[in-house]
Amino acid sequence: MNREWFEVSDRPVGWAVVGMGMGIWHARYVARSPGLRLVALCDARPEVLEKRAAEFEGAARYTKIEDVLADGRVGGVSLVLPHDLHAPEAIRCLEAGRHVVLDKPFCLSVSEGRRMIATARKKRRLLSVFHNRRWDADFVAIRRVAEKGTIGRIRYLESRISGASRMPKGAWRADRRRMGGLLYDWGAHLIDQALLLIPFRPVAVYGFAQRDIPEEKGFDVEDRMQAIVRFEDGAVALVAWAANSPAPMPRFLVEGERGGIRSDAHVHSSSKPREGAIDLYLPKPNGVVRKQIPLARVDWSEYYRNIGAALRGKAELAVRPEEALRCVAVAEAAYESARTGRAAALPRAPFR
Repeated sequence: MNREWFEVSDRPVGWAVVGMGMGIWHARYVARSPGLRLVALCDARPEVLEKRAAEFEGAARYTKIEDVLADGRVGGVSLVLPHDLHAPEAIRCLEAGRHVVLDKPFCLSVSEGRRMIATARKKRRLLSVFHNRRWDADFVAIRRVAEKGTIGRIRYLESRISGASRMPKGAWRADRRRMGGLLYDWGAHLIDQALLLIPFRPVAVYGFAQRDIPEEKGFDVEDRMQAIVRFEDGAVALVAWAANSPAPMPRFLVEGERGGIRSDAHVHSSSKPREGAIDLYLPKPNGVVRKQIPLARVDWSEYYRNIGAALRGKAELAVRPEEALRCVAVAEAAYESARTGRAAALPRAPFR
């Protein structure tokens, strides 16, 4: 268990959600997770708080984070903020003695992430990232097949998000200084999933960015970004977000020593049971046999259920901050590579 890292309690931990745009999902999951009690909502826009009041009756409403931290009932905070605010606000909350969950990404640089982890350890507070797509129905189905050894060791992986006009929403996401780039948004999930499927240390990254959206539309970030990650065992993973692609692409392609997997499911929400399948291909003497594997029955709320269980000392933390830092390291290296035109080596830490 994690008792040597963060303090646990036998009482429900009062929780606040800061940022009630996408934070609405965090609030809903917190509200139904044993071990957590939603006590406060925070957003700089009073009209947004008013709109959410009926759904979360009894939760205090604040327009400033300092007011959240002044509320003695708040033991933990979920921060759903522009990416450049993740590190400074997380450190502020940790220093104030609060547990912290961040929406992805963890932060925008490895150096920021190390400071966050050091602060969490010093204050003995939980620190985690909402990598809810570990509970995507298609990803879980693929991971189960891979972990059974059905296709052997993975040698090549492609994981993409694609589609026409699928740029991230929100004015701050058009500003590279604040957003970081596509690998710090949806791309953070793709990197996390790839690192879980290939259990070897990544050693190098080649990044390639492309921009086709005209400047006059106000975007300061690329609309296509890919990172090719090479692992120490020779495996390769391609993670890519093509936000301006009219041609459909497969969500996953996985090639193993004894078979392969393809998924076109594009299952981005797991809160309700869904029909569908991934395709498993197994070479046989008389040709390739194709089988369909049903999508997994999973739920994103499992993330916050784990947070509640970990804070009661009843479960290991499912998404550790060191794992989130690995995703930041890959993204940071990919953008360095995109700038220089050369592959960027990944240091042994934080991957050891």
